Amino acid sequence: MTTMNEINVQDDLNAVNDQLTKLVEELNKVNAARDQLVQQVQNLNGVAMYLRGKLPEETAAADTGTDESEDDLERTTEHPFN
Repeated sequence: MTTMNEINVQDDLNAVNDQLTKLVEELNKVNAARDQLVQQVQNLNGVAMYLRGKLPEETAAADTGTDESEDDLERTTEHPFN
């Protein structure tokens, strides 16, 4: 025979598990969107490098004077769920 206390604990556990499942799904969607953005940035960097290679030498030398830290979009701290 189950008591009222056990039923409440089970209901609470079910609710927490449902919320946890929803949050994990949301995290996976956000992570997929992040990965897609990283891929787009990498693709555009590749196109930019190709186009810089097509510039005449004097224009290419002037174009490389930008701060490279602005182009570095890789994260330096890993996410605990990876």
